[in-house]
Amino acid sequence: MDLLTEQRTRNNVSTPAPDEIRITRVFDAPRELVWKAWTTPAMLVHWFGCAAFSTVSAEADVKEGGSYRVVLRNPDGEDIPIYGRYTAVRPVDHLAFTHLWEKPPVPENPAHHTTHVTVDLHEDGGRTRMEFRQTGLASEASRDSHVGGWCDSMDALARAIG
Repeated sequence: MDLLTEQRTRNNVSTPAPDEIRITRVFDAPRELVWKAWTTPAMLVHWFGCAAFSTVSAEADVKEGGSYRVVLRNPDGEDIPIYGRYTAVRPVDHLAFTHLWEKPPVPENPAHHTTHVTVDLHEDGGRTRMEFRQTGLASEASRDSHVGGWCDSMDALARAIG
């Protein structure tokens, strides 16, 4: 099995539509810790983003209508910010937000194109089952690009909280 297939399997990835990604992953950590990882800037910088980029800063005003901004740095040293607004916040089990690139990290992901992300966290015997969904992606190529980035993020999240 190649590395990409292993990563998709580990993260239980499905793509039920050309503009949609679903990831179901169980983390060996309590739900409160996984929630904090999604909502605390000091934790976001340790896992949010794809493996080829570093995460240099994160800001998050985690409340309905609040905004967030995470800055990734590509291998050429260029900063590529992601930003959006929280559309639903229900500690410690549901988070929804918009996701936009300030400038395209790759040609498939247009700048300022709004996608929608939901993260639902379920207790699972001392562990946490996360159900992640992103919709509204610009194209299948954009979707596939995001799958790789989110798988990288989920793998890094597992390491950060494990």
